[in-house]
Amino acid sequence: MEVRIVQCKTAASRSRLPGLEWAVNPYRGCAHRCTYCYAQDVTRFELGRPWGDVCEVKANIVEVLKKELSKGSRGVYGIGTVTDPYQPLEERYQLTRGCLSALKQKDASVSVLTKSPLVLRDMDLLRGWEGAEVGISIGSADADVARVIEPGAPAPRGRFEALAALSDAGVQVYLMAAPIVPGLSDTDDMLKMLVAEARAADVRKIMWDMYNPRPAAVARMREALSAAGLRQLRRAIPSDAVRVREILADACAEKGVELVPAF
Repeated sequence: MEVRIVQCKTAASRSRLPGLEWAVNPYRGCAHRCTYCYAQDVTRFELGRPWGDVCEVKANIVEVLKKELSKGSRGVYGIGTVTDPYQPLEERYQLTRGCLSALKQKDASVSVLTKSPLVLRDMDLLRGWEGAEVGISIGSADADVARVIEPGAPAPRGRFEALAALSDAGVQVYLMAAPIVPGLSDTDDMLKMLVAEARAADVRKIMWDMYNPRPAAVARMREALSAAGLRQLRRAIPSDAVRVREILADACAEKGVELVPAF
């Protein structure tokens, strides 16, 4: 992977995502290389190269964020809206940790979304922070499926264990059950397993979303599925989302878990 050290002009940009006023992304690009990721299509970042081949490190983002926070910006800060803030580069550069520290000093509200147990490193910051929540994304509890469509991401088991550890420490958590891919990760058993594993990790809230196909992401996904000898993507139909919602809702009701749509 090519790593570029860059300087950013702004740290927090206005967010269009529900419940988030600001978006903070310490990195551009993502080494997790999830085949379904929409970020490359949305940001147009290095469209001519495979997703995950290039990642930019915004070396000055902590200092810029501190200056922006000094002006009194309010609202919920989403950490990791178009990148994973705890991808492997974070171990070295610790930009996400720096941003969290700056936000906590200002008693800001934050919502972190990641696929990595590396978030546990920052438990000292997250514990006792009333305005903080952490979501961990797991679209399928099946390790074999995850290995194909999320080739650079930690295995689902480690993510469930991270959710359990965060919850045990009193951090507000949720499972991002997304994307649910028609014909791949949407069987009754898979969906029920996702809810059961989440509840076993003491998760009380699940957000969910169906796979949203984008051109670059679709091409990546098709290539990965073909290489693994799995069935190709099929076009989603409205009844797919209806069925998935019903199965998840029933499973969540049985386990005492709140189910909410992601978008």
